[in-house]
Amino acid sequence: MAAAQAPQAPEGGAAHHQAIGQAGRAAARASMAAPILSVQNLKTWFYAAAGVVRAVDGVSFEVRENDILAIVGESGSGKTVTALSILKLVPTPPGRYVGGHVFVDGEDVLSQDATALEAVRGAKVGMIFQNPRGSLDPSFTIGSQLVETIRRHDPVANRTDALRRAATALLEVGFDNIEHVLESYPHQLSGGMCQRVGLAIALACRPRILIADEPTTALDVGVQAKILLLLKRKNQDLNLPIIVITHDFGVVRAIATRVAVMYAGLIQEEGLVDAILEAPQHPYTAALIQSVPDPDTDVAGFSAIPGEAPDPIAVPDGCRFASRCERVHARCRIELPPLHEVADGRQVRCHLYDPTKGNGSCPET
Repeated sequence: MAAAQAPQAPEGGAAHHQAIGQAGRAAARASMAAPILSVQNLKTWFYAAAGVVRAVDGVSFEVRENDILAIVGESGSGKTVTALSILKLVPTPPGRYVGGHVFVDGEDVLSQDATALEAVRGAKVGMIFQNPRGSLDPSFTIGSQLVETIRRHDPVANRTDALRRAATALLEVGFDNIEHVLESYPHQLSGGMCQRVGLAIALACRPRILIADEPTTALDVGVQAKILLLLKRKNQDLNLPIIVITHDFGVVRAIATRVAVMYAGLIQEEGLVDAILEAPQHPYTAALIQSVPDPDTDVAGFSAIPGEAPDPIAVPDGCRFASRCERVHARCRIELPPLHEVADGRQVRCHLYDPTKGNGSCPET
């Protein structure tokens, strides 16, 4: 016999309005929660004999719990330097942090010394590097490197507990023969296997935020899908915010909640993933998406972006995409556009969206 259901309050009743109020307050608290990571006007330049390379030239964004922020753009746009700067890993010299702040849980990473940074790298911010083999020590086994990393960031863990966590992390990233991997040296593993080891090390430290620089580049399609599902599950189950550095819009569409499009050291557009992929506002974003081959169309269904990115030593005074833009105006060549907010949480660095000039127009000034 079915259990009797409790009578429900009418739709307009007090209980209904109370539930709406509670949901609204919860949403407001979530939106007002302090970001775990706040990057503010970050400038990381490289000083070379030929001149100054303005690799990252005024980048700002925030990452909160449950966020998966994808940073996309062509090679040389500043994506990886941005990621390395968050952990203060850019070699100095030739690099130099010439401006801005990187706050992790309210503490400015760029102002910290080497000792303080040890508590940030790995424990607070985990990172999967673009060249995973280069980040592994060739003199030690995978097992010893995992155990040492875990115990360094969790001194309470004994060797047995650390080894168990290491094995669990390797199992999570898709390895079957765990004992073999633990006893192997990096040169005995393929590039894709080293990439998964790098992910295992990052996750085993239980960081507050994870940065993944091209995490699926060396993986075959089957393993790639498993890794993306793992990242999404960690994000949802542990409220683990993730920054994914990628050029692959398939990865963006699969797991990202927000997208920041970088070009020539600056963010050109930022917003929710569906809004940007379905209706890009910046001419560069639209051209970048159009240049991705679609398996459902022939070669005529996509097109390459004409021209080349500007010389990072001699960036133009105006919009940095002006020389390649089909909608360029005189103003674009002389004045760098700020980020204009075109919708709730959506920003575009383009004179076409200057609210003082009228949306969609850019007079020849």
